[in-house]
Amino acid sequence: MHKRFVHQAFAVPSLTSTTILAQLETHLHRVERQNRIPLALLDATIGLALLGATRGGGNVITADEVRTHRLSLINDKGNVVQEWVVHGGWLVEQ
Repeated sequence: MHKRFVHQAFAVPSLTSTTILAQLETHLHRVERQNRIPLALLDATIGLALLGATRGGGNVITADEVRTHRLSLINDKGNVVQEWVVHGGWLVEQ
């Protein structure tokens, strides 16, 4: 037994109709206006969280391992205070 599909034409309103376009535009503006406040709140929350993360932690870095050939300690102005270099497996102060 074969199923038969009947293709019938039916009236579809044209999307170029000015009233439909006006309704779509009005709806779009309303949705955009409604979304501005939650998006602004989300942006502010993320900004405050990032600000708190950078301010609260200070400049402390914790690592399980650090590999380098040269180690320089600097002061708060960025000037090198102490420097060490690896020579032949030994850490030598410069």
